[in-house]
Amino acid sequence: MMRRAIALVASVMWCSQAAAQPAAQEMMGTWAKDGKCSVPSQRLVVTPTTVTMGEGRPAEIAFYTHEVSGRQTLRWKAQGEVAHIQYIEPPHDTLAFYGLGWGMGGPTAIYRRCP
Repeated sequence: MMRRAIALVASVMWCSQAAAQPAAQEMMGTWAKDGKCSVPSQRLVVTPTTVTMGEGRPAEIAFYTHEVSGRQTLRWKAQGEVAHIQYIEPPHDTLAFYGLGWGMGGPTAIYRRCP
């Protein structure tokens, strides 16, 4: 019983530490739908610990190195939020936003890095 409790505590600690990682450097910065960097409502801004969509408020995120897809992923920390963002590695250098969650079709928006 004691071993099981120690294993459970260790796994919970590992999960909380993994979720505490800041976003990957290549995902940070300002991105925009369809290259509309000058339009605030079309922007997505990623900091080490938050994502701001359009002119909304920053939301806390958790960074995962490799999710099911094998891509770097940002997930909202808010309870019940299923949306997530995946980094599509170079040469594409895009962020794919999945607003409906896992297994609910393709990305609902594609963001390209702003200069």
